[in-house]
Amino acid sequence: MVALERGTADALGEMRKTTAVLTDDSLLLATSARTQTILTVVPRRDIRTVEVLEEHVVAIRFDDYAHARARVIRLDLHKYCDREGIIEKLRPSVS
Repeated sequence: MVALERGTADALGEMRKTTAVLTDDSLLLATSARTQTILTVVPRRDIRTVEVLEEHVVAIRFDDYAHARARVIRLDLHKYCDREGIIEKLRPSVS
């Protein structure tokens, strides 16, 4: 695990509380939905852009090969800020 933050995300359609976990190979968003938790897995290699919308808020554009389309997830880390630096660590490295 590289970083862990709590915030909100629209991975399920509307903004909901989520736990964002960044690993070496994926961004994991665990979002509560009534009686269950839905896990959204975004492989880091599929992330195309990380656009900063405002401080501690980003739009993550990635290729969703399971549904053959590009998706955008809005991740808001305002409540606790981005203490572990997930936003900066998400950005594709420039070689």
